[in-house]
Amino acid sequence: MKKAFRIVFFIVTLVCYFSVLISPEYIWLMGFFSLAIPLIILAHIFFLIINVRRLQRAFFFHLIAIIIGFSFIKVSYSISRNDNGGSLKVLSYNVRVFNNYAHLRNEAFISSKKMIGWSVDNDADIKCFQEYYHNENSEVFNVERKLATAGWNNNFCKVVLTDRAGAEFGIAIFSKLPIINAGEVRSESDEYLNSIYADVVRDKDTLRIYNTHLESMSINVEDVINTDRLAQSYKDTGYRLRSGFVSRSRQIKGLVKSIRECRHKIILCGDLNELPYSYPYFSLRSLLNNAFEKAGNGFGFTYNGKLFFLRIDNQFFSKDITIHNFMTHRNIDYSDHFPLIASYSW
Repeated sequence: MKKAFRIVFFIVTLVCYFSVLISPEYIWLMGFFSLAIPLIILAHIFFLIINVRRLQRAFFFHLIAIIIGFSFIKVSYSISRNDNGGSLKVLSYNVRVFNNYAHLRNEAFISSKKMIGWSVDNDADIKCFQEYYHNENSEVFNVERKLATAGWNNNFCKVVLTDRAGAEFGIAIFSKLPIINAGEVRSESDEYLNSIYADVVRDKDTLRIYNTHLESMSINVEDVINTDRLAQSYKDTGYRLRSGFVSRSRQIKGLVKSIRECRHKIILCGDLNELPYSYPYFSLRSLLNNAFEKAGNGFGFTYNGKLFFLRIDNQFFSKDITIHNFMTHRNIDYSDHFPLIASYSW
């Protein structure tokens, strides 16, 4: 019985490990298998510790499973030495429309002003905002003017929605460096894939900055953390997860194609809405280095909410670029995401 269990467990482990290489667009179950990877690894570590004194067959079984899945441990936890070098500083920040929501109880826009003030005052040369919000008729939310006055007068914004007041919602790249080209990542059928890019110039060298905000998970956090609600809504939650897996896989396919065709060095920022154990993450990781893995410390959780253990915001960079330091600014808690800042040179 124990032998049969180990065999089945090992097969399930391998299926979960290899799920990050198969697009949920074709086999949507792979998205759910990839979610189980951290639990699978923790189970193997637990059983390894239990069997460590015995050094029997079970010990080596779990040891081999952990060694095969070492890359998933590497994407989960990082220990790095940072330095003060780097000539280009890049900020990535999901600003949650600068808290311009009535239900956030943002009285007198206090947290909005603090978030916008921090975003403007930060000295990063490149600033990538997801869930960007701008209203030129508002003293508080005229973000473009504030950034331009502070020196970030080159920008490219993709507006996905304009409300009746003329306010714009979307995704944006702001740069102190000249932008010589910019555009959207689109599919072969001309569908916008939730990503934009801007080519900036420094010392006669061109660098492409991508900013991406993949399809939202679209799940109610309370439905996940509340066991009673989860039991009642598991079908709806499962459907939403499945839909998200498929949508993000389609979007990442177009983004990967754009990256492969790009002739310049690349820095990619964004909210993937995916854990590091996923097809989108490993698709980018196969082409680019991940900033947290190379220069981060700890677990690097980026979500500021009840599901605090999520790392869904990232920076990736070309393999001929050097990263000097990387930090998730967990003390900046105005949004439901923490800002990421890294310094690079090449």
